[in-house]
Amino acid sequence: MMKTRAAPIVACLAIAGCTWQSEAMKVGADTYQTSANVSPVHGGQTGARHAALNRANAKCDELGKQIEVIRVETQWAFPANTVATVTFRCL
Repeated sequence: MMKTRAAPIVACLAIAGCTWQSEAMKVGADTYQTSANVSPVHGGQTGARHAALNRANAKCDELGKQIEVIRVETQWAFPANTVATVTFRCL
C-alpha cells in the first residue's frame, strides 16, 4: 500500500514538473500572503514570482481593492523548484 501511494509523488519529483499555489491567507489587517512553488520547466524563479503575484492581484480584485506589494521572497525547494512568497495589502 505504501508503494502505491508513493508512486505518484516519486514520478512527480522525477520529472520536476510539479507546481502548486496557495490561496491568499489573511495575516493582518488588510494584509495577505500567498505562495507559488514552480519547477524549472514552468519558469523557475520567474514563473514562481509571476504565479504568486497573479494570485495576489486576483485576491485584491476579488475584494474590489488595489494591491500594495509589501515583500516578495524566493527560495529553493526540493528537487529543483522555486517557491515565491508574496506579502501584500489590499487597499
